[in-house]
Amino acid sequence: MPRFTELRVQSSPAVTRAGRVLEGFPFSADAYHVAALFMAALPRDYVLDGASLLTLQCGPHGDEPVYQRFPGASVVCVDPFDFAAHADSDPATRERAVLALIEQHGLALIDRVEADPAPWRAAAALVRAQGFQREDEVARLGRALPGRAGWIRVYRGLGAGVGERWQARVLDRGGAVIACHPMRSPAALDQRDWFKRSAWEQGVFVVRQRLGEAVFTLEPPSATGPGSSWMAL
Repeated sequence: MPRFTELRVQSSPAVTRAGRVLEGFPFSADAYHVAALFMAALPRDYVLDGASLLTLQCGPHGDEPVYQRFPGASVVCVDPFDFAAHADSDPATRERAVLALIEQHGLALIDRVEADPAPWRAAAALVRAQGFQREDEVARLGRALPGRAGWIRVYRGLGAGVGERWQARVLDRGGAVIACHPMRSPAALDQRDWFKRSAWEQGVFVVRQRLGEAVFTLEPPSATGPGSSWMAL
């Protein structure tokens, strides 16, 4: 069966239509990093119910069943859910609440479809142990500097307040960071297809998205320019 690869936590369509999501509180964006942290902690080969995407829809679901299975995607309704109380909570409490939803309703689905609960529980425990934040090197995007003078390494970070953050760091031969460049503004958005591959092109470090467009470039300092430094173009 297909692997489980994506998890979303969002308000139900009924909530959105009724205007019950508090204005100025981006519920889905606020929950994004918790879902992303959970997926980063779950084994890549995990199989849930045969769908690659699971959406937890919080709020009233009307006549819709609690669990719906579509081609490639599943939906689990989480009702009741108090949006006002959630929005009034501090960020750490909201993180814990979203993870509890993921764990509880995921395990209920796992019991229903007879999947393996152990990796699900272990992933939730790891997110808690990591303090709801993590940073991973994206090895496929790293490149050695010209003349083997060091490396450019790319990192994806997840956490409250930033959602997802990408950085390119320049390291010298000894491994010390000599420059650090944001690759895009932090956002509650999966950007792994945006930063898909990298290469040296005419002396410039270039990162391209899935369709081939250059989305980040970094130029080495001039060998003859005094005081020059690494610069993102």
